[in-house]
Amino acid sequence: MRSNKIDVLIVILIFILISFGVGINYYKQYSVDKSKLPEKVEESRGFQRWITNLKNKDLDFINADDFKLIEENEIYNTKWIKVYSTDDTQAMSDLEQTLNLLKDVKKVAFSPSERAIVDYRNIKRDGYTPFEVHFYGIRDDKIINARILDCRTDINCYFDRAYFLNNNDVFVISEFSRNIKENETIFTPCLIDNECTYTIKVHVIDLINNKRLVYESKPFNIILSQVIPEL
Repeated sequence: MRSNKIDVLIVILIFILISFGVGINYYKQYSVDKSKLPEKVEESRGFQRWITNLKNKDLDFINADDFKLIEENEIYNTKWIKVYSTDDTQAMSDLEQTLNLLKDVKKVAFSPSERAIVDYRNIKRDGYTPFEVHFYGIRDDKIINARILDCRTDINCYFDRAYFLNNNDVFVISEFSRNIKENETIFTPCLIDNECTYTIKVHVIDLINNKRLVYESKPFNIILSQVIPEL
């Protein structure tokens, strides 16, 4: 009888140890996966076209596995957003006019529904600078007009691509900028015509959950002015 109880205790102990080991492995795997680009981004048509273009333009050292999560932020800032009802006739008219004007304009990404845009043109336009990204379009029963992203002008920031995933609520923006941390204020300037150290940041913007996940590549050296025409 005593032997049977010991056997049962051993079996229970083994079961607990196995379960604990499986749980630890799952946790480690989840943690690693979360630090990498989401699968839905990496496998998207927009990302595959983007990274293939980089590899074809002598930037073949850029790999999807190299991007690591570095920060997570909220995207809506009351200072930089305007919201209108879709029942507002004038607001709807203004949106429709803008969508029609920008239909075939380079560096303006349209949502699958074609009812929203991400304008990342590297020029001054409609109150936005070359270092700001403009989101404008319909979400549910609201018209959202917002500066959705910006970057520092002193680190040679350049937005090179934007694209929506297979829905109207998640889109991606890629950014070249010098390998300077956000809180660094003292560093040696480097002109875009000179060779500098850069990274690429991939911003994954989720309108539903009000989140911006930022993934960063490994540092590399390029002359940005020579690369820009190829992007």
